[in-house]
Amino acid sequence: MTAKERAASSGKRQPTLFLSSFFGMAAVLAGLLALSAILTPQTAFALDIPKALPVGIMAAKKQSVTIADNLPGRLDASKNAVVRARVTGIVEKRLFKEGSYVKQGEPLFRIDDRTFRATLQSAQGSLNRAIAQKKLNEANVARYRKLVKSNAISRQALDQAEASLSTSMADIEIARAAVTQAKINLEYCTVTAPISGYIGKQEVTVGALVSANTATEMANIRQIDPLYVNIQQSASKILRLKKMMAEKAAADSGESAAQVKIFLDDGTPYPHSGSLIFTDVVVDEATGEATVRASVPNPDNFLMPGLYVRVEVPQLTLDDVFLIPQQAVSRSEKGDLLFVAVPDPKAPQEEGKPPLSLYQPRPVQIARSQGDNWIITGGIEEGEQVIVDGMIKVQMLHVPHVIAMPWNMKTPMPGAPGAGGKQGSGAEAQAEKH
Repeated sequence: MTAKERAASSGKRQPTLFLSSFFGMAAVLAGLLALSAILTPQTAFALDIPKALPVGIMAAKKQSVTIADNLPGRLDASKNAVVRARVTGIVEKRLFKEGSYVKQGEPLFRIDDRTFRATLQSAQGSLNRAIAQKKLNEANVARYRKLVKSNAISRQALDQAEASLSTSMADIEIARAAVTQAKINLEYCTVTAPISGYIGKQEVTVGALVSANTATEMANIRQIDPLYVNIQQSASKILRLKKMMAEKAAADSGESAAQVKIFLDDGTPYPHSGSLIFTDVVVDEATGEATVRASVPNPDNFLMPGLYVRVEVPQLTLDDVFLIPQQAVSRSEKGDLLFVAVPDPKAPQEEGKPPLSLYQPRPVQIARSQGDNWIITGGIEEGEQVIVDGMIKVQMLHVPHVIAMPWNMKTPMPGAPGAGGKQGSGAEAQAEKH
C-alpha cells in the first residue's frame, strides 16, 4: 500500500473512531442513569448496598450575626504638614535624615541668616533712637509748661512740644514692631518641624534658593499612627449605619464607635480593627454616595498612606439566626433545602458501634451569604444535627440510615471526597456491618 493510500485509509477511520467513542460514552452515561433509577430502598439490599453511610454533622446554634459590606478604601495620613520656606534665602544645611521620625520643633533646614541679622540690628538701632527722642521731647514739654505759666513762651510752642512727644511715643511702638518682625524672620532661617511624624525626602538641596513669596516646598511630614481610611458608600447604607450606631450607643452607654475590619490587597487580614469617626454631610448628586472615614491604629508603622485596602463596614445585626456552611444547602427553584440527622429508636443498635440515624429534609429561609456560610433565619431549630457533608452519596444509593459524625471543615469526613483511601474504606466497611 502506498503512502497516499495509507493516508486516505486513516482519514476514513478517524470519523468512525470518533463516533464509536461518542456512542461508547453515551452508553456508559445511560447505564449510570438507569442504575440510579433502579436504586430504590427495595433494590438497594439486592445490590449489596450498605445499610448506613457516614455523614458529617454540626449542631445548629442560634447567634447574632453582623452583616458587613466589603468596600475598597484608601489610607491617608492622620496629619500631613508641608514644610515651606517663610523667608527668602540660600539653604546652608540640612539637619534631618530622610525617612526618619522627627519631633515637633526639631530643626530641619538652616537658611543663610546674615541679612536678617543685619535687619534686626538696624531695627534695634531705630528703636533706641526713638527712645532717645522721646526722652528729649519729655524734657521739652516739662520745661515749656513752666515757661507758659510765666508767659515766657506762647501756648502754641507748648502744644508743638506735646505733639512731638506723642509722635516719639508712636515711633517707639513702630520700632518695637520692626524689631519683633526682624526677630521672627531670623527665627524662620532655622526651619523646624511643625508636627511630629515621619519626614519624607527633601524637596530642596543645600545651596538652593528658597522664597517666601512662592512658599517653596522643602519637605513633607506625615503622622501615620493612626491612619485614616476613606470609603465611598451609598447614602442609604450610611443612614442604616447611623441608625445601628445610635442603637449601639443607647445599649452600650455612649460607646457608639462602630468597628471595621481591614484587609490588605492580597486578602490578608490586618490585626488591628479600625473605628468609624466621620461621615460626610454631603451626598454626591452624581453617584448618590458619601465619604465615610475610619481611624486605623498603626503602631508598627506597617501600613503606608496611599495604600488601597478592603474594609468591612457593618450594616446590620441579625439576632437568633444560624450560620450553616453553604455545602449543606441545596438551592433550587422550589426553594432551599437541607437535611438533619434524627436518631432512629427502631434501628438495631450493636454494642460498641455508633448509633444509626434517619435523615429528614428541612426547607429553610436564607437571608444572605457570609463568607462560605448561609445566614439562615428559619426552617431549623437550635440543637438539630445539620448534615453538612456526605448526603450526595446517601441520596444516590438510597441508603436508609446514616452514621452521624462530627464535621470538620479542614479535615474531610471518612469516606468523603478528599479523604484518604484507607480512611474511606474503613468507614464504609463499618457502615456495611450495620
